[in-house]
Amino acid sequence: MRILINAFPLLAPKSGVGYYAYHLVRALAQRYGSEDEYIYFYGRRFSRDIVPRPPVLDAAARSLLKSLLKDPYVVTQPVKELLFRWGAPRVHADVYHDLNYVLMPYRGAQVVTVFDLSVKRYPETHPATRVRFFNRYFDMRLPRATHIIAISEFTKRELITVMGVEAERITVTPLAPPEGFERPPAEAIECFRARRGLPREFILYLGNLEPRKNLCMLVRAYRRLREMEKGAPQLVLAGESTWLAEPLLEEIERQGMGAHIIRPGYVAEEELALWYAAATIFVYPSRYEGFGLPVIEAMAAGTPVIAADAASLPEVASDCARLVAPDDEERWAVAMAELLGAPALRAELAHRGARRAAQYSWQRCAEQTHAVYERAAGQRWT
Repeated sequence: MRILINAFPLLAPKSGVGYYAYHLVRALAQRYGSEDEYIYFYGRRFSRDIVPRPPVLDAAARSLLKSLLKDPYVVTQPVKELLFRWGAPRVHADVYHDLNYVLMPYRGAQVVTVFDLSVKRYPETHPATRVRFFNRYFDMRLPRATHIIAISEFTKRELITVMGVEAERITVTPLAPPEGFERPPAEAIECFRARRGLPREFILYLGNLEPRKNLCMLVRAYRRLREMEKGAPQLVLAGESTWLAEPLLEEIERQGMGAHIIRPGYVAEEELALWYAAATIFVYPSRYEGFGLPVIEAMAAGTPVIAADAASLPEVASDCARLVAPDDEERWAVAMAELLGAPALRAELAHRGARRAAQYSWQRCAEQTHAVYERAAGQRWT
């Protein structure tokens, strides 16, 4: 088959969608590259090469547009669509796959990946420009999909409930930690801790700093923890302040926790396992996730997890994490205190979590995705 993939997410600093795009296209090329032909669309060009990281020029252009334009979507989307309309028919693909919610205009078999419906469920947690863009383009283009990929059973149910999609048009392809992702050697962890100036014990959150992640609640729960346990370790909020992060900064100040919270910023993929492994416990209080990749990554790194009992997180974590209602500050404080004070329980959760994480792989995701391509290509001609 010849497969056209909109790989534009590879040009952004990698977070959830970018990680999915990068690891999926690599796994597809590794598994099916000898029998399939893959062409990638990068917003302004078509290529047979996988971009390993955002080219400096593309990253600079995206940053400049965001700084100059109040609503960059009104410029970037029409330009991308114009170039795609011109180039896509010349590819003569059997299937076109968009990796990020919104299909480009295309005549032929087309597949789209949907991560979650947070813009529909929690529009207040997204920038208004994104909500307008999503409600216009996603709603208009989704019905054109030959088949839809969801990253969890939870997202599949959301597509059925919120968007009215027929169940038989959706295939679930769960995400996974990076290939070979595991707990680093103890010496490497110690060197990393010393290099970063990290304490012997700390509580880690890792992910985007944005409202849906429920971090204001976590800060309040952390203050309760420090009231219960005067020697409680510091909290690390690692990740990029992507949008609407001001309330979190205000909450940290309001709770008087500035001296006890470390914010190292964006974490590159090559340091992910070290951050997880160096932490005493990992916390993920998000109210709404399509999958919750940091949870399975922390498990793969052998770190015990406390996660919200919400959306896809119970599906991903199963009984291998401590699950707590997302808005119960007291229970979050108690759960953190219990795990911090129980090394045996932490070891048990870490062991179960590692076994759970081993059930997920990008090769399996690629195989499931390729089966969708075959199905969609077959439907095109029926």
